[in-house]
Amino acid sequence: MEAARERLSDAQKIVDVAHPALVVSAAYYAMLNAARAALSEHDSYTKTHSGTWTLFSERFVVTGAFDRELFGFTGRAQEARQEGDYQAKPLSPDLARELLDAAGRFVAAVEGMLDVASENRR
Repeated sequence: MEAARERLSDAQKIVDVAHPALVVSAAYYAMLNAARAALSEHDSYTKTHSGTWTLFSERFVVTGAFDRELFGFTGRAQEARQEGDYQAKPLSPDLARELLDAAGRFVAAVEGMLDVASENRR
């Protein structure tokens, strides 16, 4: 979770001064790292981004442990990151802020989910 929190913090610090693509990338990686942290708590690991999202969905979204609507932002963030990073498509500051907000909520939700799981194991 530390990597997720660091990426989120970095994105929050640069949102008003950096190119929106940098903010989107950091927000996306905050979500990805949080998802990987959640999966690691179940000894589940993947090699790819898409594998992470598929397994996270199967383990947490489909089962109702994680909010489906909030999970939907991961696809939007991934697409925007790819457009900004690989296609040099201009991204809007509004989109960057929206995805940063979603990343903050995503990371917090994963932390909450992990806290509940930790409590249940006691």
